[in-house]
Amino acid sequence: MKEKEMHCYHFAAEISAPIDVVFQCLNKDEHVLKWNTQIIRNIYEGSEEDLEAGSTFTTVQKIGGKVYELEGKYVEYDPPYFAVVETETKEGISKTEYRLEELDGETIFTVDVYLIPSNWIYKTTMKMMKWAVKPMYDEQFERFVDYIHTEM
Repeated sequence: MKEKEMHCYHFAAEISAPIDVVFQCLNKDEHVLKWNTQIIRNIYEGSEEDLEAGSTFTTVQKIGGKVYELEGKYVEYDPPYFAVVETETKEGISKTEYRLEELDGETIFTVDVYLIPSNWIYKTTMKMMKWAVKPMYDEQFERFVDYIHTEM
């Protein structure tokens, strides 16, 4: 973690499924749109099948009744083990790191979210309010784990 990054969220789960299945459910829109209630659609530059480090996309999300279009970039991409996605907003850069590890036929899935605030106002606000994002993220990633266990 770089000095100006603020750690905002952590999630970890053991999933009773092969790592390739877990990664597909995490990364392919045919699955993501079924478990992630915030994402309306993703629009890729090129094909979703050709993702690699440096690939960019627009994600259309509905959060709190408002629709947002965010520009995203795969900063690192090593399927099925690791992906880092960054999106930039007026608040700063949000960086989400996904890590998967296969262990005894199960997949260890971890997510960490960081914010690189664009100014001191957003830094202060995030320090005071980061507890508020945990339930929102928990809901999505618990739905992800449930989706794999019930649908796959």
